Amino acid sequence: MSKPLIGLPLCRWQLTDRDIGWFHLVGEKYIQAVTGFGAFPLMIPAFGDELDMDTVLDNVSGILFGGSLSNVHPSFYGDDHPGLGLADKPRDATVLRLMRACIDRGIPFLGICRGVQELNVLYGGTLHREVHLVPGSLDHREIKDVPDDVAYGPIHGVTLTEGGVLHQLLGERELRVNSLHGQGIDRLGEGLQVEAVAEDGQIEAVSVIGAKAFAVGVQWHPEYRYWEKDDYNALIGAFHEAAREYQASKLVKRREAVEA
Repeated sequence: MSKPLIGLPLCRWQLTDRDIGWFHLVGEKYIQAVTGFGAFPLMIPAFGDELDMDTVLDNVSGILFGGSLSNVHPSFYGDDHPGLGLADKPRDATVLRLMRACIDRGIPFLGICRGVQELNVLYGGTLHREVHLVPGSLDHREIKDVPDDVAYGPIHGVTLTEGGVLHQLLGERELRVNSLHGQGIDRLGEGLQVEAVAEDGQIEAVSVIGAKAFAVGVQWHPEYRYWEKDDYNALIGAFHEAAREYQASKLVKRREAVEA
């Protein structure tokens, strides 16, 4: 059996002021979180409504919706605010289509950081644009001017929902996770289950209720040196196991179609 193809949606940024200055980008740590489990990354351009969805979905066995320097634009969750920081509407439009299609088809996916926020928006939820300004909240933003292993090191605790997907997967109720986000879930989208909550009450992970396949989003970054932390490794590994199962089911269906 060939390697599973794992889709990686790309960000679309204009890095120069030239008309040809647009680039499609993805963080290398997300690529490593695909290749490290024996899969092959398929880059998905941020084409929005012009993306050939069938070509993507007919070939992938899972999609990893990774983080980004950009934020989901408020217009995608019904807010007329201009937004804060870097925006990437082409990615917003592309990912929201892809996520919906994955859910409909039963294609496994894992959302990380921006990915969990996109999932919440898909289900009609809203986002805090500045979590650190919410009364009683921790400052969840990245610590600046420190080494990577400090910035991405465990910084606060989360409590997993008893009996939830993550609790059943990891067998723990309490975890220590990293924290590098300025925005976060405000109103939970209808159709999502809370999987983890931070010490300050901030929702840190969700799953899709009644999903046909693995459909989880987390606010922390388990992709960072996942092999050094058992719960990070187990989470990403569970996503890949679901992708391998999906790939195997596709092969069975193709074989049955040929033999019919």
